[in-house]
Amino acid sequence: MMNNYKITALKMGEANVPAAEVYWMTKLYGWEMLTFWAFLIESDDRKVLLNTGFPQDYSALDALWTNWAYEAMNEHGHEPVITEDNWIVNALSQNDVTPQEITDVIITPITSYATGGLDQFPKANIWVSHKGWMDFHAPDPEIPQLPRNILFPDHVISYLVKQEAAARINLLPDEETEFLPGITSWFCGGHHRSSMLFKVKTKEGVVGLTDAVFKYRNFEDKIPLGLSESIEEHYRLFAKMEREVDLILPLYDGDIKRKHPSLTVG
Repeated sequence: MMNNYKITALKMGEANVPAAEVYWMTKLYGWEMLTFWAFLIESDDRKVLLNTGFPQDYSALDALWTNWAYEAMNEHGHEPVITEDNWIVNALSQNDVTPQEITDVIITPITSYATGGLDQFPKANIWVSHKGWMDFHAPDPEIPQLPRNILFPDHVISYLVKQEAAARINLLPDEETEFLPGITSWFCGGHHRSSMLFKVKTKEGVVGLTDAVFKYRNFEDKIPLGLSESIEEHYRLFAKMEREVDLILPLYDGDIKRKHPSLTVG
């Protein structure tokens, strides 16, 4: 019988963003604080990491975000606030885990605040959406795209094309798949073409993890993201989560600390 997982939230940084980015057609003014989390998912024989946080040099993302926010709001904001403790290697060290111990890294979405430390895990299998991987390598010319270095920082994509790292990349299908014992994936979209829902078995029930839910309120009040690429995909995601998960850990909600003071589930 498979052991249940324990999930630990690791803080990767914060940013105060336009509220309209978070809540579709619900809050069109003001600002909303996002807390960026990675998650250490542990069983007796695996140490899985969901997302790797910002790169150490996040200046490209900072410039993109702050320029866009000023154009949209005529105010300064959306600046990433990241401390040395938020670097993924240091965050893991605070939990007595080294990069070499990580068996698997899951990425959702393909964006540099999730992929920034991907080159730090020399033994880990890398799991990413097939649809998102193809969208990065062969983007639809009719669909606007983020700059490529905002999806994968240059040093990370250089690392991934090397044979040793490339051999560890695994592409997840759109369909629901149990790709690791007790962890399933499903393409949910909504936020990005690389956005996935992951369901993790813990002793507290099935935990849902997805970047397509920024905050608890998105799910509780069924509000798609203001940054949604598909409103329909969001509503289908909400319905699936309502049926199949016992609790959620939103990838960008500081309320995780209030609801789970130890930052652990399971």
